[in-house]
Amino acid sequence: MKFTSLLFCIISLVTSACNSNETTSADATLEEDSSASSSATCVFDYQDKYDQLLPLETIQKHYSGEMSSAKMIYNKSANAEGQKRDSYVYSWPSDRTKTIKIGNNEMNVPLPNEIGIKWLGDDLYKIMNKESAIASFKAFYKTVSQKEVEEALDKAEAKMANNEAINEETKSQASDMAAGLSKGAEYQPVAGVADAAAWDVRDNALIILVGERTLKVVANVTENTEENKALAIKLAGEVLGRCD
Repeated sequence: MKFTSLLFCIISLVTSACNSNETTSADATLEEDSSASSSATCVFDYQDKYDQLLPLETIQKHYSGEMSSAKMIYNKSANAEGQKRDSYVYSWPSDRTKTIKIGNNEMNVPLPNEIGIKWLGDDLYKIMNKESAIASFKAFYKTVSQKEVEEALDKAEAKMANNEAINEETKSQASDMAAGLSKGAEYQPVAGVADAAAWDVRDNALIILVGERTLKVVANVTENTEENKALAIKLAGEVLGRCD
């Protein structure tokens, strides 16, 4: 529990590295309009049935690529709390690869095509503790530079230095994990989807805020991130439209 709380604290410092407490007029307008997606909150009634929220026939309305070899992978939890973090994707081979680094070595590994939903419920954005869910979401899902990440981690380490209740190993593990989560993270704001939305460039996924809860729609089928994003937005429209 100490480790988790410490990790959240460090991540909060990192993600807020380039954010002020000021709310712009654009943010204020969006916050006033946050009730616009209140009708879409019924999507969270699908926590135990992601496959009904985005079935294959709905995906194929917007994606015309070859999916004959696609396999549906639904990692489904037995309890309601776990279902917030379930994963439901159609996955199939592609000719794309990604480079991963292991120690001092790099290797190319296959990158499968994926379309689906990777969570339906709460996420970490609330640790920003801003004046509204929208403000916290925007503060969390915002790209920060590597320099800002390093400065924030230095501040976090300084804050932890005199805390005798946390041992050095735990401090080091939490700092390393927070740095890993932040490394390479890039988010782009997406207008016109629910209360707020952000495109996760690294994961090719659209993270959507509905009320105070979120969902993540994955569309990773091409090297072109704009095409992936456009597909994810269309699929998100189908998901949110279940409540119409």
